[in-house]
Amino acid sequence: MILRGLAMFAVVSVFGMGCGGAEVTDGAESGVQPGQGSAELISSCETLQTRRCTPGAETGCQWANGTFGECFCQEIPANKWVCLSN
Repeated sequence: MILRGLAMFAVVSVFGMGCGGAEVTDGAESGVQPGQGSAELISSCETLQTRRCTPGAETGCQWANGTFGECFCQEIPANKWVCLSN
């Protein structure tokens, strides 16, 4: 009975660690300060124009030269982003 309990504990421990059971830290080892990752949220206009989208969707983007743009999803059948400079 004790061996069965130990075996069950081992299985739960292994699956618990494999399913995200590891301790999560605050990202201190990444070296990224809070707020520095926000620039990554803006998509590149050039990259966005090569992707498919849902008609009616709109989003902002940034061109390679640093100017900001607005993108909208072109109607069916293309379903591709069309981006314009602000």
